[in-house]
Amino acid sequence: MMNSIVGNPEVGIYRGRLPIGCELCRIGAKLVIFVTGECGDNCFYCPVSEKRFGKDRIFANESEVNDTNEIIWEAYRMSALGASITGGDPLLHLDRTVKIVTALKEEFGSQFHIHLYTSGRYATTDAIRELAYAGLDEIRFHPINEKYLKFAERATTFDIDVGIEIPAVPGQEKFIIDVIKWAENNKVKFVNINELEVTERNYTNLLPMGIKVEHGIAGGSKSAELAIGIVKELEPSKISLHYCSSVYKDIVETRTRFIRTAKNVRKPYEEITGEGTIIRLVTKKWNRDLETYGEVIGNELHLSPNLDKEILHSIDEAWLVETHPDARRLEISRTRIRYPES
Repeated sequence: MMNSIVGNPEVGIYRGRLPIGCELCRIGAKLVIFVTGECGDNCFYCPVSEKRFGKDRIFANESEVNDTNEIIWEAYRMSALGASITGGDPLLHLDRTVKIVTALKEEFGSQFHIHLYTSGRYATTDAIRELAYAGLDEIRFHPINEKYLKFAERATTFDIDVGIEIPAVPGQEKFIIDVIKWAENNKVKFVNINELEVTERNYTNLLPMGIKVEHGIAGGSKSAELAIGIVKELEPSKISLHYCSSVYKDIVETRTRFIRTAKNVRKPYEEITGEGTIIRLVTKKWNRDLETYGEVIGNELHLSPNLDKEILHSIDEAWLVETHPDARRLEISRTRIRYPES
């Protein structure tokens, strides 16, 4: 029996042991592979963006990729210890998904942990067998109704950790509890309950339900209250039960992954912020002596923002530039700075 509840309700709480996939997410060590935006289900609360939903595109973290080599390269960039495969539904492109799992296992070894998300609609016995043979470690089913539970039950006959991951939809408390009770009796190792994420694509469906951005960056407070209540009020279970908030997904998970990536990819003159972003000083006017302190890219000189004041005061005009650490180097801000400061 697993009695104690661990964690902070603002971020996430759990009873029992966290799934390995979740443990690796907490330290930012999971490469997120978006295999396809195509899906046979059309859940009204789906948070996938317009940019990806329904489109057959592949992303490794934030970067769009075209083949397994680019996925492997992204894993090296962040020193990944595992990967999560998501969509859409990855099983709609089973051959592609199996190829990715096989390639990652061959490159990083059997200890490289891989989990996959699916509604289960396409989880045939043959499909699960192929994934197990390729080396998939964990499969998480998202049953949209009780009929879908049979797909998860099918997976428990293979050497793969089977879990259930469902959203906390207000009004569906009975369904969630029934799923947890079912999981306890059917060799399922864990149930994750996620707070609903309010996005630009699903908010028109969620607002009539009274779900709006009140908790964290994108979480619906009613959803959070429902999930926390279920974890706290249910009797101790023989399986792991975990509530994951939108705050955790949007801040903790992303931040730790950014920090992990930034440590690998930052240049000597770049600094890492507490949020895992990268900052540098950029100027378009400089004397040649300054080039030894940084790097000339095009018509700009890139420098450390922490240079000695005497050096910085020789620059007439500069910008403090902050970017994401991923391959896109998306610019977040550019603040104009004048030297010498008054």
